[in-house]
Amino acid sequence: MHIEEQISEDLQDGANIEHFYPKQIIWRRKIITLDTFYASQCRGITKTVCIAMCFFAIVLVYASQPVNDERGPALFFCALGILVSFGVLLEYTFMLNTHITATCGFILEALLYVLVSVGLLVSAILMWVFCAAHWAEMNPEWATMPALATAALFLCSALYFIEICVLLNDARRCSWRPPQPTSSVLPQ
Repeated sequence: MHIEEQISEDLQDGANIEHFYPKQIIWRRKIITLDTFYASQCRGITKTVCIAMCFFAIVLVYASQPVNDERGPALFFCALGILVSFGVLLEYTFMLNTHITATCGFILEALLYVLVSVGLLVSAILMWVFCAAHWAEMNPEWATMPALATAALFLCSALYFIEICVLLNDARRCSWRPPQPTSSVLPQ
């Protein structure tokens, strides 16, 4: 109710509702707050690139001829990577991160990124050892797609590692505390 009064007062003063940040939308008598700038910042761009790269890796993994079941973990962790990145992107866009503590959100997001990064790395190694190496020995023409899928999985794993580094950098920057003053009294 208070926000609606503030918006109506600002509109009477001649201000435009479009220029509020974060953007607020009233939908079915509920106020929805949106961070429309998050997708254009560093973390939003890396999440978008991770989603696109995981989708590209899924296409390459499906195009490769399997030997055993080495495609299963690769497809699972690529899909998990897409879900995690999209979920975190939605979380920050709809500002749901303001409803949980910063420490809990950081730990959960970091654990998900570590899980996806390690899973994609293991999946890439499995694709490399069991699929690409097998087809390189048996039929080199069929080794192209598994090799490209392996490279895409390694790149996806590296992107999620970069996500972890960016997350740690933001957490370190936001959690800075000034040093405590020391006693200025000299010992006797």
